[in-house]
Amino acid sequence: MKIKIVGLTKKFPGDPKKGIKDTVAVDSLNLDINDGELVGLLGPSGCGKSTTLYMVSGLKDPTDGQIYFDDEDVTFLAPEKRGIGLVFQNYALYPHMTVYKNISFPLTSLKLKENKKSFKAERARRLIEILSNPEEIADVITAVEKDNKIKKNDAVFALCSHYHISKLLAEQIYSYKLHISSDPKKDATKYVSAALIDVEEEKRELVQQHLILADNNDILKEDGTPIEVTRKLTKDEIDALVRDAARLVQIEQYLDRKPAELSGGQQQRVAIARALVKKPRVLLLDEPLSNLDARLRIQTREEIRKIQQKTNITTIFVTHDQEEAMSICDKILVMKDGKAMQEGNPQEVYRNPSNLFVAKFLGTPPINVFNGYIKDGGLYIGNERISDVNSSLDDKNVYVAIRPEGFIIDNKNGVFSLDCKEIVTMGRDLSLICSSPFLVSGKIKIIIDSDLKPEIGKIKFSIRPTKLYVFDGETEERITI
Repeated sequence: MKIKIVGLTKKFPGDPKKGIKDTVAVDSLNLDINDGELVGLLGPSGCGKSTTLYMVSGLKDPTDGQIYFDDEDVTFLAPEKRGIGLVFQNYALYPHMTVYKNISFPLTSLKLKENKKSFKAERARRLIEILSNPEEIADVITAVEKDNKIKKNDAVFALCSHYHISKLLAEQIYSYKLHISSDPKKDATKYVSAALIDVEEEKRELVQQHLILADNNDILKEDGTPIEVTRKLTKDEIDALVRDAARLVQIEQYLDRKPAELSGGQQQRVAIARALVKKPRVLLLDEPLSNLDARLRIQTREEIRKIQQKTNITTIFVTHDQEEAMSICDKILVMKDGKAMQEGNPQEVYRNPSNLFVAKFLGTPPINVFNGYIKDGGLYIGNERISDVNSSLDDKNVYVAIRPEGFIIDNKNGVFSLDCKEIVTMGRDLSLICSSPFLVSGKIKIIIDSDLKPEIGKIKFSIRPTKLYVFDGETEERITI
């Protein structure tokens, strides 16, 4: 599913009587998302990323602009008709329901428009298909054997997982005891024959009603035309879908528990399973990891990426955590004050920020920004010429930004002097906390190899050209030097 956002705008009206102006939460946003892509909307609180997500979901109507799913204009389509799965920041699980019921809840009111089918024949034919390989059935069941015993629940669970079937059908297959049969093929043939009889009986019953059973289990009129119906899912269908979704996020063993009996990470997986169970066209995640501790955040974001890749579902991931977005997204869109600042591959945006905001927002520790100027073909911070620049550039005030890893200690030939105040050991690296009268704000943080032995006091540095960025002192746009 491709998503195209064109000129998307959201204004929240103010109150002229109280002197409150309109708030523009999202301002003329354009974004193309490819089929199967995971895109991160990234930015500080209040930048408009969640508002954008809610307009894509249909929970908020835009003031202007369009949203397309493939070629379909869904700008004002109701949320339930868009085919989206939405995971909220607080998970929004029903505490009185089991995990199973939480996941199945969206399916209970789901209605399908399709050709009328014979579920009796469909079930029988699926059973016949599985029974065609009785050795495989036996292998699936015996694989759960422990201490020379096979528990029924474990075996049923394994059958559900392997064949993607409902618990009821798995219990029926287990009851055939093919794993302990002296002649599994002979016994399977007997059960196949019984299933074929069920199909033939269904055909006869339909003929009496002047109907036909097609090979694909559709029920047709006498003239061969299909019968269109609107129906709810059967219990078997719901059960198979719930178990598939639970298996995908690895919570099958928790289906009978209540949310309060689960950890934060497990609750988050339940929320994702509930969003995926309807087989949505688009998955929308609004700060899904913000309630988890640091270690669990890392683990869970990796799991989200695996799930997204396995399902190949087009996904929008909203976060203010740049490390989160850069680690799992195919593409990121950095936002500020409702506007798009830059979009692209995460590493490319990090390496080539188009403006000062993006440079400052991406990177841990953050980039170091200094007041500088261009003069006579040189780039200066204070009186120190730290780099040559294109001779065609006009003299002007600029911002000079240097990544923490962009400094090289070089007391002999260094071009930039800083006053080192503190040295912090960080495993294989050292962090130098330095000061400069030309620093824009905060503290200067420099990352160097721990094998080096710097000392407190004045240090001279050379600068890696690929870690040095220059931005216009007025527009804050990138200047190529």
